[in-house]
Amino acid sequence: MRRLLPIFAIALGAVAARAATTTPAPQGDLFGQPLSERAAQQQLPQSHDTIWQTLHHTVITEDTKQGIYTAKHPADVQALVGKKLTIEGFVLPYTTDTLMRHFLLTRYTPVCAFCPPGAPNEVIDVTVDQPVKWEDKLYAVSGIFAIQNDGEKGLFFRLDKARVVEPVRLNEHGQPDLSGPGR
Repeated sequence: MRRLLPIFAIALGAVAARAATTTPAPQGDLFGQPLSERAAQQQLPQSHDTIWQTLHHTVITEDTKQGIYTAKHPADVQALVGKKLTIEGFVLPYTTDTLMRHFLLTRYTPVCAFCPPGAPNEVIDVTVDQPVKWEDKLYAVSGIFAIQNDGEKGLFFRLDKARVVEPVRLNEHGQPDLSGPGR
């Protein structure tokens, strides 16, 4: 099977055992991600792009009975719609292909192809015209920001007409290396 299952649909299985009510996402247990796993993930390289902080203002609600997420986008997130943004993040492929045109851009280092790398407000659905070669590194992706409503997959942001600007090099501490050419 070349196409992976939707990333957040898998996470729904983990949260389905919880109470079947519509509630805001808990702060301690991130959509089925154990706190210890989240703490370990915080030690890995991550994007410190300020856009992620803004996107995190979107309030995600889960309905485990229906198996969907909903999002409430505040004014600062809505103000980004239609604007060309360049966002640094990690690529999480939808397929096993090494060249791809459709992928997720995440704030955190993906550690498993079948596990979400955070909450739905920490992921952007990206489609590019020119194929991108997958590498395990931080990328800068530029495109037109849009809000989408895919509650079954837990995808609420996307970049249209996107292109990879360049892979971002990390220094020995896992932070973006700003000393290189073009930085």
